Amino acid sequence: PAPTPPPIDTTAATTWLLRTRNFDGAFGCVPGAESHAGQVFTAVTALSLLSTPASAIDPDDNALADWLAARQTPSGGLNGRPDKDPDVCYSWWVVASLAILGPEKLRWIDVAGLERFVLEAQDGERGGVADRP
Repeated sequence: PAPTPPPIDTTAATTWLLRTRNFDGAFGCVPGAESHAGQVFTAVTALSLLSTPASAIDPDDNALADWLAARQTPSGGLNGRPDKDPDVCYSWWVVASLAILGPEKLRWIDVAGLERFVLEAQDGERGGVADRP
């Protein structure tokens, strides 16, 4: 049988993840790195799995939820960083992160606009979804 791995130091993992939070409330890959929706999803999900309450993940008066909601563009899609194009994958990371912070946070975005964006990216003939329409 394989040896049992050592237990995860959940306190150290939580401390590290929280150190990657930036001034804007979002998370980067390492402390001080640019905020990015993919890393936000990774950090928020890991912190949630580590039983960190949402109030500790987004303690600064909803700064993270505000940052996530601001990822929505006029097309209805969501981007991963300011001034970048929206795409379906980033949209999923942002929506999932908002849902983990609290289902009520999903009301902070135009869900109907996002739905239109995703459906426009769908290939109705061959199936699948492209990154953007």
